Order: sequence, then structure tokens, then C-alpha cells
Amino acid sequence: MKNETEKMRELYDQWQTQGISKQAFCNQNGMGYHKFNYWVKKFRRNDVTAAIPIRGFSQIPVQQADLIEQNQQALAAITFPSGARIELFGSLDASFIKKLIL
Repeated sequence: MKNETEKMRELYDQWQTQGISKQAFCNQNGMGYHKFNYWVKKFRRNDVTAAIPIRGFSQIPVQQADLIEQNQQALAAITFPSGARIELFGSLDASFIKKLIL
């Protein structure tokens, strides 16, 4: 039998992967917003990874040697207010760019 902390942790983890607001998640799961918000704050405080935004970046491995060999220049670059920069080489797929940004 799961205790309340384990149940709420599962719900918290589900919410993080869904990319919807806390209010919408609470409505879908029939729970009170304030109670869920309490647990979100508690888990974020305890998680080492809390500093990473929910819609953070995904790591995409790139072979640097391949880029150097092709001697390509970036076809597009996205610079965020934080200073993070994404440079895109080769053919560009809109869905790929969307995954990088969202």
C-alpha cells in the first residue's frame, strides 16, 4: 500500500511529463489545486534537479568531428535570454526545432 507521499510523487512525476498547467492537471485528476501545489513545492525543494526547468533542454549528442569534417557553417542559431545558444547544422526539420525550444 502506498503512502500519501508516494502517491503524490507519482502524480508529480506524471504532471512534469505532460507539460500542462497545475490547474489543468488537478482538474484531470480530481484533486485540489492547493494540495497539489503544496506537494509540488515540497518535491522541488527536495529534488536536486529542481533547478532544471520543467520544459528544459534535452541533450542531443553531436559528433563534433563530423561537423568539422564537413566544414559547415550553422544554418540557424537560437540564442536565449540566459545566453544559451543552439546552432543548427545541415537540413532543418521544424518538428526537431520545436522539440529543442519547448
